[in-house]
Amino acid sequence: MADVSAVLDSKDSWYDPAKDFSGPMPEGDYKAHVKNLNIKRNVVVKGKFLSDIYELVFEVANENADMEYDGEDGTVSGAAFVGRDIKSKGFFRFKKPSKSEYPNLSENMGSNRAYMELVNSFNLDLEEKDGKFFLPELDISDIEGLPVIIKVYHETWLDSEGEERSTPKASMVFSWEEGSKKEEELPF
Repeated sequence: MADVSAVLDSKDSWYDPAKDFSGPMPEGDYKAHVKNLNIKRNVVVKGKFLSDIYELVFEVANENADMEYDGEDGTVSGAAFVGRDIKSKGFFRFKKPSKSEYPNLSENMGSNRAYMELVNSFNLDLEEKDGKFFLPELDISDIEGLPVIIKVYHETWLDSEGEERSTPKASMVFSWEEGSKKEEELPF
């Protein structure tokens, strides 16, 4: 057994009350960085339209540590959420279906607003011609580590026992002008 002085000198374990939180992450705006991207390609939506669906993962940034959020049991320090991963809802990028591959599908370009706003939140350039904005395909190499502000909401669902559950999701993404890109940390 360690002597008292060895225990008191230990610095590898402590309790931080600001990070003591259990329960769903409160809804609100969080500064974050893009961590990952999953793309579901050529999804037929409502049997009428063709879309790629972009699902992002964000990591809550250190800059939230000084923020306070309204939790279910009172005010919660943002420090409790720093480093936490938050998945986004799917952002649909509707595209023109090839008539030879998808003869029964139609265009749905008027529904690309959320995707355009997503691209704008990354401060990527959009090509415009005749009042139309051409939407690029995103790749993780283009956006990984970029700073954004995410609006977190609670998505509710039923588990296998019929109990209602809640999961925090990012529903909207905004540009974080003062934020800086998070560079990948090297393991050495």
